[in-house]
Amino acid sequence: MISASGARYQRVQAEDWSEEEEEEEEEEEEEEEEVTIYLHSASARSLLSRQRRESCVRVSASLVLLGIGLYFGFHVLSYGSLESPGKGSSANDAKAHRHQGDKVAPDHHHEHGVYHHAAVISDSEICSSFAKEILIEGGNAVDAGVAAMLCLGVVHPHSTGIGVLPSAVCVTWSHVSSFMTCVFAAGGAVSAIFHSKMLGVTKVLNAYPVDSLNLSFGIPSTLQGLRLLHREHGSLAWAELFQRPVELARKGFPVDRVLAGAAKEAAIRGTDLCPILCDGGRQLKGAGVNTTNGKLADVLERVSTEMGEANFPESLAQRLARDLPRKGQQEFVRAAVGQRAALVNPLVSGLGRFSLFAAPPPASGGILAWIVKQAGRLNLSLSRLSGSENASAAYRDILDAACRVYQSQSSFPSPAPWSRQKQRENKLSNKTSPAGSQVVVIDHSGNMLAMVGSLNSAFGAGFLSPSTGIFLSDFTRRMDSDIHLWACPAVLTTGGGDDLVAVVSTGGSSVPFAIAQMVLNKVYFERSTKEAVSGPHFYLNVGEGGTLRKLVSGLRRDSEIYTLLLREEPELELVNETAAVVTVTMMGIHLGHISAFGQPQAHLYADGY
Repeated sequence: MISASGARYQRVQAEDWSEEEEEEEEEEEEEEEEVTIYLHSASARSLLSRQRRESCVRVSASLVLLGIGLYFGFHVLSYGSLESPGKGSSANDAKAHRHQGDKVAPDHHHEHGVYHHAAVISDSEICSSFAKEILIEGGNAVDAGVAAMLCLGVVHPHSTGIGVLPSAVCVTWSHVSSFMTCVFAAGGAVSAIFHSKMLGVTKVLNAYPVDSLNLSFGIPSTLQGLRLLHREHGSLAWAELFQRPVELARKGFPVDRVLAGAAKEAAIRGTDLCPILCDGGRQLKGAGVNTTNGKLADVLERVSTEMGEANFPESLAQRLARDLPRKGQQEFVRAAVGQRAALVNPLVSGLGRFSLFAAPPPASGGILAWIVKQAGRLNLSLSRLSGSENASAAYRDILDAACRVYQSQSSFPSPAPWSRQKQRENKLSNKTSPAGSQVVVIDHSGNMLAMVGSLNSAFGAGFLSPSTGIFLSDFTRRMDSDIHLWACPAVLTTGGGDDLVAVVSTGGSSVPFAIAQMVLNKVYFERSTKEAVSGPHFYLNVGEGGTLRKLVSGLRRDSEIYTLLLREEPELELVNETAAVVTVTMMGIHLGHISAFGQPQAHLYADGY
């Protein structure tokens, strides 16, 4: 009988079962209890259905929460923090770039410019790739930096040169031995900073001419500086660093847009760039066209084997002198061979938990440090950039502080009364060295090298040595007589060395101010490496008449910030980054990642692994 509560079934036995089966069944029945089946009513079935749906919802919600938790856990494990933009985390730079040669975490991705082991950034894609290859082959930051600068002397003869009169400033930091080195070379000057926390030693290497020359071009110094730097801190053989640049000069390289543009402007001024940058019909080669410099390749090859010490080879000096007017040949050889280097103390400034290292005079590290200290008194913080009014006031205060520092220099020309027409017509001072190249390297051990070079003007003195393929610079005055605004590399480091940042810039008189803005972005505005170089950027161009031309990029003309700035700074001009002719590069180590970024992006090339 079936009731509402259930039914009871009894087993019915068949007569034809065997005795064996009957015995087994009897044993089972003795052990077996009643079997009861419950048939639920309609209301009971509805209740069970609702309970099942609620259980499914609970399980689904739990799975969603578990997924969210796993995502954030993976994010922390991958990037080290969950900091929001502006908090100095390299995680802000991470997106989708697989590191070549990364065997430990092949599925770990970052955007271009963020690396695990080593990185380089320079003005040339070819030279950055050369430096990366040196790093992969076991070279350190100095090896890679020297190779990159030699390469830049080949592919960018308008802004730097090898073994002649270019300028170079570099800062090296050894993470393992806690050494910092800054090397400065400028048409006859070389400087380097060594810093050791273990030994308590901090030194700067300087080599610059003490005499002015009665010549229209400067004295070689870059090779002496590079050789001394490599002798003290390089790891690969000196000759090995020349192999790629020599092959590049001999077999040829494509003229890039930067070189093509500089050549076009120089040709308008009447500079003879043939045969290096001309075709058979003496027409300038355009971007993408291949060119060679066999004479320079021969010189580099000889230097790689004959330059044992940090002295300019006398044979090369005499070879260069034969291409010069007879009256200045002996003076040139004497000055080139007489170039030497010496160790002095660097400039060190405390900025809260950071320490700022910069090259001393004749480089402009002192101006950089002064701007940063003056701006640091303005109570700068990330909150001061919230809102257009706060941001415009902060930018204006920083700009005013920089102007006061520039105008306080004893070598700065007396300020002329400002007018918009005069500002537009005013030419840059020939002391500002607008032409330059830069290299920054961090190797797998955490050693850092930051270097910038300049021929002063584009193609220097406009003189190409026919027998060497070298353009000579137009640095002709003694280098210790003035502060050189173009020469201003910097390194920021925390007390424990966990955060390490190098900043370099090219572009003439704006360089110390450009680097100061990057330092302020990092120290006070707590920005990541990528954010620190993203702008807006302000510039101070020094004119021959003493006028400071104020410019800004990275803002829209109709933006509220620019409108507010114009009320207080009516002379402020809005330009694009390319027109400003200033490049800035920042490379840093943070939470095991190396970030390398620069502006304008079209002029700088990062590579690494």
